[in-house]
Parts: sequence; C-alpha cells; structure tokens
Amino acid sequence: MSEGGLSGFEKDLHPDLVARVRQWAGVPGLCGLLESLESQKRRRPFMDHWIEAMVADRLYRRGAELETEVQTPAGRTCDFRVRCDGHEWFLHVKRLRDDRAGGRKLHISPRLRVLEHIQRPFMVRVRWADGLDDDSMQQLVVRASDFLAMAKVGDELTVRDETGFEVGAVRVVGPWEGPHVSLAIGLPGGFIDETSRLRRLLDKAYRQFMPRRDNVVLVAGSRMDEAIDFESAVLGATEERWDAHPGKGGRPPLGRAADGFWAGSSRPESRICAWCLANPADEALRIDLHLREDPRPDPALAASVLHLLSDPGDDGSV
Repeated sequence: MSEGGLSGFEKDLHPDLVARVRQWAGVPGLCGLLESLESQKRRRPFMDHWIEAMVADRLYRRGAELETEVQTPAGRTCDFRVRCDGHEWFLHVKRLRDDRAGGRKLHISPRLRVLEHIQRPFMVRVRWADGLDDDSMQQLVVRASDFLAMAKVGDELTVRDETGFEVGAVRVVGPWEGPHVSLAIGLPGGFIDETSRLRRLLDKAYRQFMPRRDNVVLVAGSRMDEAIDFESAVLGATEERWDAHPGKGGRPPLGRAADGFWAGSSRPESRICAWCLANPADEALRIDLHLREDPRPDPALAASVLHLLSDPGDDGSV
C-alpha cells in the first residue's frame, strides 16, 4: 500500500508542479490544500485534490488570491474563494473519474485514420470488437466512411459481418471546430457517454454554491471527447431544429434540447461553467469556458475569469 501524500503518488505527477505545490506550506489560503494532499492515502481522493491543485496553481501564478474550503451558510463548502482584479467569486472543482477506461490498452489500427480525412465537421465516436483482424477492420472503415459522408449529429451505425457478428460501430456525437472528422475511441463494451454523470456533477456543485454571490463550476476530465458531453450536459443535447428553415438543399440547423443544466430559467445563479482537460502527469490544462446567454454574467467578471482560467495564447473567445 502506498504511503500516500505527494511522496507516495509523485511518480504519476509532473515534477515541476509537485515542487511548486510543496512550496505552499507558507502560502496563506493554499497551505490547507497542501495538507489535504499530504493526508490522502488512497489514489482516487488524492487525484481529486490534485486536480484542484492543478487549477489552483494556474490561478495563483496569474495573480489570484485564493482561500480553500470556504463554508457556506448551509454548512456546505466551496473549493475556492478567488479574488483578483477587484472581483470575488467562488470556484467549485469536480473531477469526472474515468474508472471504466482506466488501464485499458487498445491497439488502434492505422486504417481508422482514414476516417479523420473525411470532410465533415463532426466529433465521431468509434469502437470495434476485441481482436478484430485487418480485413474486418477494413470492412468497418469502408462502411463507416460511406455512412459519415451523409450522416448528421446523433446518427449511429452498427457494422456486422456476413455471420451477424458485430464488427464495430460509429456515432456522430456533435459538431467539431475543425473541417474534418475528429475521432474519439470507445471501448469494445460500448460507447461511453458521460452526459448524465456530468449533469449530476453540475447539480452537486450547484448545491454547494455560495448564495447571492458569483459562482463558477469547473469540471475536469481525461478524454477530449468528454468536452462534447459537457456541452450537452450544460446546454442540452444537440438536435436538429425542424422549426427553422434551411437554405435550398441544406440541412435543418442544429439547436439544443431542453434537458441542459442551463435550460430555460433553471439554476439562475449559475452563469459561468468550464470544462477542463487534465492529465495528472502533465502541468498543462486545457480549459473551455462557457458563458450563459440569459441571464448573462457580469462582463467584467467574465473577463477576469477568462484571464485567470484561459489557456496561454487564447484570443479570449468562449
């Protein structure tokens, strides 16, 4: 059994960040987080706190004053009180634990890369059967290529061979910022859609809000395609808008279903949410900020949050 704390888990962490976190012993507002890290004996709770430390490191290095584990009037706690640029807000950090995919090593056939050359701006999940031979993988790629040329968001194709054996499947899970298909690899047991888990994490964070104050929720995960699920959890599932009229020969535009965390007038105190792609072995964070349209957050506050959390080199868009 590991001795726990930074010494027990540091082999899985970025050494430069570990060195900086150890210096928090004399930093008011952060020494408590260091103590929490050092007290953890089990990996899962340690990593929950480590994600908080990764976020705190970014905020602290950009000039924010932090206070951890701030109690609300209801007896719950906010992970951080953040003060910077004349603003004060409360940050709630949640980690989407990826236990089901942990430890799985898949051989990814180079044939699948053909799908990434298809000129459709989609995030596509793909999975295939364990031990699939090259001919069957080629069959999956050919069928998937034909399917993706005509598919729309939400469509799914299951590919079977002549005996009825399920070779694999593809699903179009959402729009993508690039001009070509972006692949997200699933497991043989099925696609991993984290939308419902993410919505529960958002609701848990909302129950911990500091009342009548500005609150920000940041959810961290380990897979790039989870960002699509996070958007669906916050904004609602992507669907075609049949009430709108596309241009001649076009498809109906995409909209959002009324099942999102921000749907309608629900949860009015939540106006800023963020998705974070975090790898404990790296010190880098990729953070995507989402600002609610109605009710909107204060523009000056939103700019301050963006300054503190955005990736280096971001142009400030959200």
